[in-house]
Amino acid sequence: MSLIRWQQRQLPTVFDEMERMFERLVPRHWWPVEEEKYAFGPAVDVYETDDEVVVKAELPGVDREGISITAQEDSIVIHGESKQEEEVDEEGYYRRELRFGSFRRSVPLPTTVNPDEVSAKFADGVLTVRAPKAPAPEAGKKVEIE
Repeated sequence: MSLIRWQQRQLPTVFDEMERMFERLVPRHWWPVEEEKYAFGPAVDVYETDDEVVVKAELPGVDREGISITAQEDSIVIHGESKQEEEVDEEGYYRRELRFGSFRRSVPLPTTVNPDEVSAKFADGVLTVRAPKAPAPEAGKKVEIE
């Protein structure tokens, strides 16, 4: 006879049961969304070279004037707005999937950068942000005891 370790499990709460019922009634893609996890925002690529961290973001349909970038030592925040050009209200319009509106995307960086030297270019719907790496901090400073 083999033994199996017993694991104590919590009994489901009323909230667990309510969530399970809600999932059965309403498809998950209709749920209210969490801001950073599911919000409308650009797809990004982040990579680093020996000297800098590069962030590329796809922003099709966004004008250069509709973009703002905030650089911090550990992240790049891209704000923007995509405007709808015209409203189509006629028969034969079956689907509308293009998104319009404001977005905000905070991109954590893999290393510390110098925010004062960050540069950006926007061409063909692609935003490229180049952030030079900050100098590596010294190993430490010896503290004298008085």
